[in-house]
Amino acid sequence: MKPSNNGDFVTPITTVSLPADLSELEQINQRLEQLLTGDMQPLLLKTELIVEELLANICSYAYGGKSGQAYFACGVVNFDGKRAILIQLSDHGHAFDPFANARDPDLNLALEDRPIGGLGLHLVREIASHYAYIRIDDCNQTQIILTIDGQD
Repeated sequence: MKPSNNGDFVTPITTVSLPADLSELEQINQRLEQLLTGDMQPLLLKTELIVEELLANICSYAYGGKSGQAYFACGVVNFDGKRAILIQLSDHGHAFDPFANARDPDLNLALEDRPIGGLGLHLVREIASHYAYIRIDDCNQTQIILTIDGQD
């Protein structure tokens, strides 16, 4: 599928509101499998990894150990004139920018010497073509763009 000349979305954006719980990954992954077909299928595992990491951050930090909601949106969009996959996860929890203080892990350390955490966000930043965090109206919104066909 090619984007239209007027910049319309290539596919409808799929959205879902769900409990902020990692058990919801199965539902999200099913939606991703339906969306990412054809030439986008090679991006499925990368997309699932990104969503898992971002949802894990919401589960760990957004609601301070209490239950809460997460909002997932994904679709194929026209980004800077190129087809791209847009992933957005949002929540109404505590303000938390997953990228603000995330440091690159020291990949030269032996596995047993590495601190726990940080590798997932490192992978998200490496995989994503673009990433952004914004807080609007008491809502954390993290957006990831993956260009299709390796077009950066």
